[in-house]
Amino acid sequence: MEQSLKKILIAVLLLLLAVVSFLFIADKASAPETHTATVASIDEKTDTVLKLTATSTLASAAVSAIPGDTATPIAEKLADFTEYFLLILCVLYSEKYLMTIVGVGAFKVLVPVACLLLAVSLFRWGPVLRRLAVKIGVIALAVYFVVPLSVRVSDMIYVAYRDNIDSTISSAEALSDETAGLRDAAEDKNIINSILSRISETADSLTDKAANILNRFVETLAVMIVTSCIIPLLVLLFFLWLVKLLTGVDVSASIPRPRTGHHAPGVGPTPGL
Repeated sequence: MEQSLKKILIAVLLLLLAVVSFLFIADKASAPETHTATVASIDEKTDTVLKLTATSTLASAAVSAIPGDTATPIAEKLADFTEYFLLILCVLYSEKYLMTIVGVGAFKVLVPVACLLLAVSLFRWGPVLRRLAVKIGVIALAVYFVVPLSVRVSDMIYVAYRDNIDSTISSAEALSDETAGLRDAAEDKNIINSILSRISETADSLTDKAANILNRFVETLAVMIVTSCIIPLLVLLFFLWLVKLLTGVDVSASIPRPRTGHHAPGVGPTPGL
């Protein structure tokens, strides 16, 4: 009798935990205030990407104003960066809003289900339901922490290269200011020569400066791809491996793989001619 009362008490506590998780913890876990540091970090990267997008477009226009055809390929490459920065921007916005979704999914669905399974396991199918509940609980925690942890790891690299990124933006803006008169001069060679003499630059030296800015944008793009795309993917793969290690659930097993070396039933290999 005492043992049954103890089981009932534990079951009630587990059910109460499920209700608290559903009604209170889920709202707290998905609230932006809970992830202030993570949201601030994502917002900072978002602002940087927006500046880089505008600056690359501005730099492309500035480089295209340099006399001669040498700088034209550089201007075209700079214009192409807009597409890559737009992709990075989509990833950053996805990370920001994913925190809300995974918080709700983890504490409104997975944790209550795990608590219910543990409560039922006290009376029937004990070992099976307990193992299943532990697996669901581990998956819930992994889902909830994957985005904040990936942001923390990416910040380590981003902070180290932030000065280089700011320098890239400043260099592109400076080149745009130098060539502003060239864009206004259009095809008037006399005005162009006058502007070049005033800024103490030649078309060749401006082209060299444009090539240097292109290299800076390539490095900056690589840093943003690593910090915003590759590191979150690696952290996700790490959590998938950790979930498999702790629970035995292979999440990647559900991904279909191409069949090789097999033929459909009743269909043999194609005979040679």
